[in-house]
Amino acid sequence: MEPSYAIVIGTSIMLIMAMFIVVFVMYYQRKQIEQRIRVKDMEAEFQRKLLEVSMASTEAERRRIAQDLHDDIGALLSVTKLTFNALYSQLGSKEQAERLAQQVREALDETISHVRRISRELVPTTLERFGLAAAIQEFAARSNSHHALKVTFDCLGDEEFRLESRTELMLYRVVQELINNALKHSSGRNVHIQIELPPRQFCIVVEDDGLGFDLSDVRLRPSPGLGLDSIEGRLRVINGKVDYETGLNKGCRVVVRLPKFTPLNSPLSPEKITAK
Repeated sequence: MEPSYAIVIGTSIMLIMAMFIVVFVMYYQRKQIEQRIRVKDMEAEFQRKLLEVSMASTEAERRRIAQDLHDDIGALLSVTKLTFNALYSQLGSKEQAERLAQQVREALDETISHVRRISRELVPTTLERFGLAAAIQEFAARSNSHHALKVTFDCLGDEEFRLESRTELMLYRVVQELINNALKHSSGRNVHIQIELPPRQFCIVVEDDGLGFDLSDVRLRPSPGLGLDSIEGRLRVINGKVDYETGLNKGCRVVVRLPKFTPLNSPLSPEKITAK
């Protein structure tokens, strides 16, 4: 074999080996990237599941407390009021005694009303019976009766549209948090809530004309205020998205979207699967 042929063959072999090494390195790097993505996805899913369990535990505790308030404390207060009414009828016409008795009766009525309100807020029965739109409208009306700031509500789409119960509950808690933020921090005069239901899209908008805030500054804090962690955590559980449109002295507009959702009447909804 001539030396030139040996050089060509040797060079070809070296090129093939070099190409093989390059391909192997690229393949290995791609596999490493895929592995890192899989690990990251697994960690994100684990965090989502952990958050979901935490939220479920919180809601179960809320339900237990609400039940205790309604069944135990509420019942005791009602019995106390009945007993007091019987005693009140025996007081006669003493003006001082009647005035004091009336004060006690009013205090009992107010306490019973507060117990019922707290119980409703812990477990929103309107949400379970009539759905998200009705529950948000009721919460907006209650907020109007307790604060100077005016809360208005608007619903577009099918008001009877229902999602599976966990999704509705998470969205309701998010709206609660957003309205409470506006009532406590915005210093505005108006809050408007709009919910768009299918067949258009699924979208909730909460907008106020208050002071607004610097979103980047809030996120840089060690413990972000305004309940942002709670809002975003709840939405992660149901694969929801939130966008904030705000700035100092510019008010605040929060848009909550649910890109993918399962209607309650769908055969894929957890309630339907459980029922089967």
